[in-house]
Amino acid sequence: MKNIKSTLKATLVGLLGLISVNANAEPNWPTAPVTIITPWAVGGLADQINRAMSEYGKEQYGQPLLADNILGSGGAVALTEYVKEQPNTHKLILGGEGSFAIAPLTMKVAYKFDDFIPVINIYSSTFVFLSNPKAKVDSMATLKDYIKAGKTVKVGVNGTNSSEALQTAAFLTELDAKFKLIPYEGANEALTAVVSGEVTFATTHASLAREFVKANSVKPVIAFDEKKLVDEVYNLESVGDYGLDTWMTNTCAVFIRAGTDQAIVDKNYKALKAILENPKLQQTAKNIGLRLDIRDGKSVKAYIDSTMDKAQKYSKLVK
Repeated sequence: MKNIKSTLKATLVGLLGLISVNANAEPNWPTAPVTIITPWAVGGLADQINRAMSEYGKEQYGQPLLADNILGSGGAVALTEYVKEQPNTHKLILGGEGSFAIAPLTMKVAYKFDDFIPVINIYSSTFVFLSNPKAKVDSMATLKDYIKAGKTVKVGVNGTNSSEALQTAAFLTELDAKFKLIPYEGANEALTAVVSGEVTFATTHASLAREFVKANSVKPVIAFDEKKLVDEVYNLESVGDYGLDTWMTNTCAVFIRAGTDQAIVDKNYKALKAILENPKLQQTAKNIGLRLDIRDGKSVKAYIDSTMDKAQKYSKLVK
């Protein structure tokens, strides 16, 4: 009897050990191509880096990595469609503070932040307020003069539920300006509008506007940040330099459906981190003026949570 009990105990311990090993084992995923969806305009920074990343997917995933676009309502259409995905899906999606902290405040959306798990941050981008050279506005002082003259500040922005729109509305409200936000389908389209003179001002990514600033096609006025924006192109004061809190850094992160096994989340983080650290990919990012900012999912969640209060306050100012 004693020998039987010992044998049963040893067998039970072995089974429990096997279950523990299997529970922590990396899943047999992916079993099909992996797709990352960009919910914003084709040709924008997110779309460009997503397509660049797809070139290195097979090496990390053992399956092709595909880039796709689903447009509409500043990303809300794609994110709403994505919620139909089941946990452990082979589809991932890009998003940021605009998707989760801002959009639900400015429009009715059929998704919530808890429907998604942040996997990894790809890049962070400072926004800049730009003018068409004909306006002769190239600093905070000349912008204030423009406002004092009673002129309406017409600003091209990426939709009305974006970081650009909310920051711009908060900033111009602080300056007691008469303003009108002109929505476009993407930050690149807003930039094109100010370059062409369709609008007098625009708020867009500093990285996206770099070549236009260098060509003197637009004039940078101020950076939406807590500190001065200084690099080989910009030497620009920030709203923070004037004691204003009217800024939110734009983030672009990869998300997967809530309920996905942690081992699959971890596998995606590991694969995407390796892709983003690839020297060739980093050179591509540099060529398009993109500042990669690799951070884990916990960091992404903490940042988006921190933008909730700001977004709530700013959303009341959008006209």
